Amino acid sequence: MNTLQNHDFVPVFRFAAASDIHLNVNDPTRAQRFADLFRTMYAYAHAHPTYNSVDALLIAGDMTDSGADEQYRLFNDIVKEHMRPETALIPVMGNHEFGVGGHAGYIRNMLSPLNIHTTVKGFHFIGLAPDPKDTWHTPAQIRWMAKELHAAAAEDGEKPIFTMQHGHIWNTVYVSRSWYTQSSIPLHAVYSRYPQVVNFSGHSHGPINHPLTVWQKEYTAVGTGTLKYFELERDITRETVPPDAENAAQYHIVEVDAGNRVRILPFNLLTGDFFRVPATTGDPDKQLIFRIDKPSDPRSFIYTPAHQKNIGVPWFRKGAAVRVGEITAGGATFTFDRADDNVCVYGYNIAVYPVSHPRRKAAEENVYAEYYFEPTPATQTCALRGLAPDTAYTVKVTPLNIRMQPGEPISARFTTGA
Repeated sequence: MNTLQNHDFVPVFRFAAASDIHLNVNDPTRAQRFADLFRTMYAYAHAHPTYNSVDALLIAGDMTDSGADEQYRLFNDIVKEHMRPETALIPVMGNHEFGVGGHAGYIRNMLSPLNIHTTVKGFHFIGLAPDPKDTWHTPAQIRWMAKELHAAAAEDGEKPIFTMQHGHIWNTVYVSRSWYTQSSIPLHAVYSRYPQVVNFSGHSHGPINHPLTVWQKEYTAVGTGTLKYFELERDITRETVPPDAENAAQYHIVEVDAGNRVRILPFNLLTGDFFRVPATTGDPDKQLIFRIDKPSDPRSFIYTPAHQKNIGVPWFRKGAAVRVGEITAGGATFTFDRADDNVCVYGYNIAVYPVSHPRRKAAEENVYAEYYFEPTPATQTCALRGLAPDTAYTVKVTPLNIRMQPGEPISARFTTGA
């Protein structure tokens, strides 16, 4: 495991942030991943040259699959076995906790209030439970959050304040346009009064190495990922669960220094190391680090919509090709080389045109680029059907960036079977 390569940043506070663990007694893989979260966060802290503590573990909901007592017992057993005394557990309820026991089951098993406000080494953590189910929050809860934020900000207007709820605030972090809290508008209005808010949320299962995992405008929002399976935004395709989606186990390590600078380090439990920058150019070993240098000053924010507009488009390297595999009378399979990008190759458009009518699209499909796997696969494969028999076609593969902007395609010709 590599340590943070930033020698001028000396942490004085550290916590881990996760969500969507979905513990189930019938699936030992998730329990092992949760145990590995403790093992890896403590291993990183122990190896750090200046600061060796993990002061808190924030969990933004869906600790369990259905809120059953045996799932809570499994959660508590893992916490009891692996969490050290110096680490504070800071959870909030998710929508899956409603499944069996609801609010009463959560309070009984977690020994935690539904809405939580606690301080750890002088840093405030404020969280909301869903009420009712599906990540809604009542007006009373919104007023409570506003009151608690006001009190926390009055203590120190420069220090980050960490808030959390299970559902994203709509149209902020990656996948928040598909999965979000229905209370987004009033919560956003409250958070927007305090630029030092760093808000953590889950629910979507979006991969945390996506460049839009951190969103900033009036405040900072952070997606927390999952230990169960990936789900992606409904933009490349309506099928939001990609192939091999269960290969997902990730969380953040968050550090703060004496000057209130924040560093968010996405960690990949499946590789046992920190995520790399998903761009496939430059240094392939460059660690992905989200940086908040002055949480209280929005003018210093770098993960804003304005900053992320002009990011360039992806491209294929010289010699990249699309290879036509199995051909039938009505379709074909295509394997193509990975494209490159300065930020992240997000997806590909695969389109087929008759040679006799090169502008008439015969079949088309969009696929996600597999940036969320490490290492990123060198090739991808896609099959298209619905073509005419005994017909000459051109297939074009076009790379797409995170704004769905296309690069130059690569192409190949083939003829369907008789």
